[in-house]
Order: sequence, then C-alpha cells, then structure tokens
Amino acid sequence: MDTHLAATHNIRGGQIHTYRGVALLRLGDLSVWFRAGKISWSTGELGADGKPKATAFLLHETAQAASKIAQRYRELRGHVGLHAVRIG
Repeated sequence: MDTHLAATHNIRGGQIHTYRGVALLRLGDLSVWFRAGKISWSTGELGADGKPKATAFLLHETAQAASKIAQRYRELRGHVGLHAVRIG
C-alpha cells in the first residue's frame, strides 16, 4: 500500500509497523490498519458510542482503498489534533 500510494497518489513517508499478523501504516495523523483480511482507517467521525467510525475495504481492493486513503490523507493535512484520527 505504501508503494502504491507513493506511485499513484504522490503520498510518501509512511511508517510501517507490524505485530502478530497486524500491520499499521502511519501517514502523519492517519493510521491505516491491515488485519483480518481488511484495510481500515478512521473516517474522522464519532459513532453513537463515542468511538471513532472506520472505513474498511477487503485486502484485494487495494486500488480502491488507496484512492480513499489518499482522499482522507489530504483532508487531514494541516488539521492537527482532530480527535478521531488517532485510533488504536
């Protein structure tokens, strides 16, 4: 995903962390999770339970997910301190 985002959306500098079958791609304030066959990230909204809402795509939907991740990343640029972007 990191390579795809750099090549197709000019988003670089992601940090990748892995632990016990879960991968995390940090793009500034945006955290993208890869686990249980899905790619997910915060929408920036809170649910009725007060927890951050997330968007998810299946792992094989990389191109579609990358497009939405790039959109969310651009929404967040310059907006430090939003409550729902740091999940985990």
